Amino acid sequence: MLVATAACGTDAALRPSSDVITDPAKAVFVTTDIERFWAAYDAGGANGTASAFQVGYLDRGSSGLRDFIRLRNLTAANLVNMVRTYPRYFADIRASTLRLATDASVQNRIRDNYRKIADMYTASVFPPVTFLIGRFSTGGTTSTNGMLVGLEFYAITPSTPLDELGPFQRDNVRPLDSLPIIVAHEHAHILQGRAGGIASKTNKNLLDQTLLEGGADFVAYLVTGGNINARLQAYAIPREAELWAEFKTAMRGTDISRWLYNQGSATVDRPGDLGYFIGYRIAEAFYARTVNKREALRAIIDVSNSDLFLSQSGYAP
Repeated sequence: MLVATAACGTDAALRPSSDVITDPAKAVFVTTDIERFWAAYDAGGANGTASAFQVGYLDRGSSGLRDFIRLRNLTAANLVNMVRTYPRYFADIRASTLRLATDASVQNRIRDNYRKIADMYTASVFPPVTFLIGRFSTGGTTSTNGMLVGLEFYAITPSTPLDELGPFQRDNVRPLDSLPIIVAHEHAHILQGRAGGIASKTNKNLLDQTLLEGGADFVAYLVTGGNINARLQAYAIPREAELWAEFKTAMRGTDISRWLYNQGSATVDRPGDLGYFIGYRIAEAFYARTVNKREALRAIIDVSNSDLFLSQSGYAP
């Protein structure tokens, strides 16, 4: 069985060693792992041959894919399990995933977004983005080799069959054109990690982690106009005061189980990852009441004291 964790996770405290690029025009997008995945798929992976994925994809992976293998427990066995569990889905998204390597339009949009963040946040750097096929557990994360994006989440078209997917997958799959939003979110985590602040804390509490994730969502919104977790708003906004009252009782502890990375335990009465919504709204409130918007953005990325930042935001639904 595939394990549903979170559509987006982060290792935000890691500081990439390969992030010396400060010019958006020189940013690198790695797509070779996508082509290798489909070659391995054709070589037997689709029919259950784990060695095809091991030899043709995992063993030949880029530096970013090798990090993803380690960070997200990616194995040939769980790749086989995935493609055999969702055969029609994977047959359908093939063209969209391969399109990323040949169609420059999506990459150009990401580069344009880099120019926006470079203008707004002068400490911006642009490490590589590695696009890969994961195991339907994490849509994006970061490592010492930059940003790592699981393209299996971002390749649907209006005709893609979704009936094979479970609730977790259906809640998180999106078109290829949404890719710049998740890249902007993960890029925000890279910048948070470089800034230090709460991203560098060893023992983060719930408020710390919520501000990192929700702050990254808000930064991505400022840059792209989109929010990868916008689906939460329909549930959370009518219940915002109630959620905030509950969150406040837990925010200085380290138990995140009801708020973050918990889509696998979501129910019809309570979606997972509501901490992303809370963090977004705190960052949004801070930004709205700060006159100097560049300074506001810097503070959202660089926040070093979560309690002070919350107080300064004035957030009180």
